[in-house]
Amino acid sequence: MSLHNKTAIITGGSRGIGAGIAIELARLGANILLTYISSAQKASEIVSQITSSGGAAIAVQADCMDPASPQKIVSAATAAFGARIDIVVNNAGAGDELYLADCTLEHFDKVFYTNVRFPMFLVKECLPYLPRGGRVVNVSSVCARQGWPMQTAYSASKACMESFAKTWAAELGHTYGITVNAVNPGPVATDMWNATPVDAVPGMQNYIDITPAAPRVGEVDDVVQVVAFLCEERSRWVTGSTVCANGGACFV
Repeated sequence: MSLHNKTAIITGGSRGIGAGIAIELARLGANILLTYISSAQKASEIVSQITSSGGAAIAVQADCMDPASPQKIVSAATAAFGARIDIVVNNAGAGDELYLADCTLEHFDKVFYTNVRFPMFLVKECLPYLPRGGRVVNVSSVCARQGWPMQTAYSASKACMESFAKTWAAELGHTYGITVNAVNPGPVATDMWNATPVDAVPGMQNYIDITPAAPRVGEVDDVVQVVAFLCEERSRWVTGSTVCANGGACFV
């Protein structure tokens, strides 16, 4: 129970990697607030799984495009678990894939409001409640460091998440006594992976086949365990880093 009685916010925590993180941090003793946009049933199922195992969890519907969402999330967390937020995992993301020729302002706004503006202002909103020893973990992607077709906006937004980790680590470390890191998964067996456009599959399969750790798609738990470590006390000397969670598909 290395996270006993700590409060953790996990955005996009109703499915995929986010759900796995929520369940694992709850297993380690954390009180969980997970956010979702439209998958209320899935969010309810994750909360039920956590509470039936003796943990504490609530789900909050929060549209990442809505500038009021960060304050809504923080208010819900402090009302449920007290005026302390120990862990913020910025996992929610928009992964729409478009060739540059097909990109629109609406596409750009959706990706950047969701993947960049929302986590930035969520962490800002959490600052008054972050205790010394707090943790922020940003979920990036191998796309932040590698060139992938159809990922103009997405790749740039994930590079921002890694930049946030470095900037916030330098800016907030002494003042707030927290660490800030990023993880960069490659392909992971989630709903987003299953929605990969058909014309992108051959290139993805080749990428998977040459992954150094094993020629397979990543599993949710492969990423979850890295995030969990970064949330624990034993990671206290790791900050400003992007930690690989991709089987060596992207060396940092």
